[in-house]
Formats: sequence, structure tokens, C-alpha cells
Amino acid sequence: MSDASTGRAALRWLPDPDRISPADDVHTLVDVHHRPDDDVCNCPLPSLGGDFDAERWLARTPVTRGEAHGWTYARAEPGLVFAARHIDDGEDPATPGAIQQAALAAYTGLFALQRELGLRHVQRIWHWLSAVTAGDGDDERYKRFCRGRAEALDLPGHDMTTLPPATLVAGHCRGVRLHVLLGDRPVTPIENPRQVSAYDYPRQYGERAPAFARAGRMELGGTPYLLISGTASIVGHESRHIGDVAAQTHEALDNVAAVMAHADAWDPATGLAALECLKAYIRVPRDAATIQAIAKARAPGVPIALLHAPLCREELLVEFEAQMPLT
Repeated sequence: MSDASTGRAALRWLPDPDRISPADDVHTLVDVHHRPDDDVCNCPLPSLGGDFDAERWLARTPVTRGEAHGWTYARAEPGLVFAARHIDDGEDPATPGAIQQAALAAYTGLFALQRELGLRHVQRIWHWLSAVTAGDGDDERYKRFCRGRAEALDLPGHDMTTLPPATLVAGHCRGVRLHVLLGDRPVTPIENPRQVSAYDYPRQYGERAPAFARAGRMELGGTPYLLISGTASIVGHESRHIGDVAAQTHEALDNVAAVMAHADAWDPATGLAALECLKAYIRVPRDAATIQAIAKARAPGVPIALLHAPLCREELLVEFEAQMPLT
């Protein structure tokens, strides 16, 4: 992928780091392979095909690495950090509160990491939660995770007062894994006019609502970006097109388009083709070909990763996330 069209980009995203050699004037912030292993910097999901199964974020400045407060991190100056953490909660149905405590520990550790590194702004979060819909009622693992995250956000003295864009899907490694981008510039959160904001979901979705924005405009290492959260076939707060993967794919992409438009990043001449990449999180592997064909038709030329990931609602079959550099 090329630099952002501003010509002053300090950050680049590239697919397939194993097959691409970066230019000499850039440094690898992180390589993220799509495979369920013990490397905390990897996405713990098996690839179902598509155009890439790994990705690389490149920075123009040297990268330093370290560990603090349970997190592994890579930093490019002046103010960009990729951080990762994995907590194995045991996934025991008899102790549903363990994942709630893991969420609390992950987020309070994240806030401590921010303070140590002097970076106030959480710009993007990815979560992978094993057995995401296991458990009954308010003891469902996803709902318990949301409670733990909310408890952390209730605490005084942290800087995550603006909710960032985020994704949460099932992971294929036991427990929860998180990847986070931290920066020295604030995020402008973007919501979707077709959907109820996740943090305003009604009580039926859990004791504490999810805490994320539908997207965010931000600068990553000097590069202006729009990062779009995991986006599914939801209108208002209700899942649509139950059992119809093609219709869910179109509805989810309609939501991606709505977010782009609301962020003032929609050009009718290019539409979804302006995106830098798409990731499709797919519940049923045999649906991958259908989802890919629709995405390729609606976002021509955009590289797509197809990943096996059950979603946070049993009836949802596909969820997309996306990103694009901004001019």
C-alpha cells in the first residue's frame, strides 16, 4: 500500500509482511500474523483465505520495545505505541466472573501503561475473547467482559474519557487477547446514524453496555486515518437478516459506508473502494466465498482478510472492520 496521499505520512500499513520488504527509511512497528498461537502480537484467528493473512505497520522513526504493567509494547517516536496483552482466564463455566476480572485487569493495566509512557489517548482497540457467547443470561462471557471493562472505566484517574473505535470477536486462544494503539493526539469518535451507539444499548444486551465508538478520526504517527470498528448487520440495536449471510454482508457494508459518510470520508466516485483494507470476521467458514464475492464487488481493489471468528451475537454471521488514510 502507498503512503497516505498527504505525502507527509509517517505511518504505513502493508499486507503480508513475509512477502514485502519495506523501504530502508522505515521501521517495523509491529507484524501481526493471523494465526492462533502464543505470540501476543498475533491475531488469534485462523485465516480463511482472502488477500492477506498478516499485516505490518511501518513508522518513519526508530522503534523501541518493552514490557510494563502486563503489556508488551513497541513505540515509535514522538507518540505512537502498539501494545498487546493476553490473559488466560481458564474459561471455566463454574467461575463466570473470571473473565470480568480479566477485563478489569487488562484495562487498569492499560491505563497504568499510558501513564508510564506519557500517552493520553487510546486510539484503537482489538479484543479476541474465547467462547464469546458461552454462559447464560448476564453470565455470558461477552456480557461479563463488558462489566469488567465498565468497572475499569468507572475508576478515577484514567485518560480514556473518549471512547475509541474497537472490535471484539471470538478468539481461538483461551482467554482474552487485546491489541491497542496509543497516541499523543486525541481521537474524534464517529457514530453511525443507522445504529444506536453501542454505549447506549438497552438493558437486554447486558448489565453494562459495550464501550466503544463506531469509528474514529485520528492521527497515527502524523498520518491522518479513519479506523472503523467491527461492523455487523445491525440497524438500530437489532440484528437483521437472520440466517441470510448475503443480506447480512450487504447490510454490514451499508453500515461501513454510513460511517464513512458520517466521518466526511465518503466520495461517491470511489465509494468503499477508498478503503485501505477490509477484515471480515466470519462465523461459518463455508460462508467465506459468498462474503468475499460481495465485498469484492462492492469494494473493488480493496485487499480483504477472511478470518474465522464467531461473533458476540449468535445470530450474526459476518462483521467487517476497515481503515483508510485521510487527505
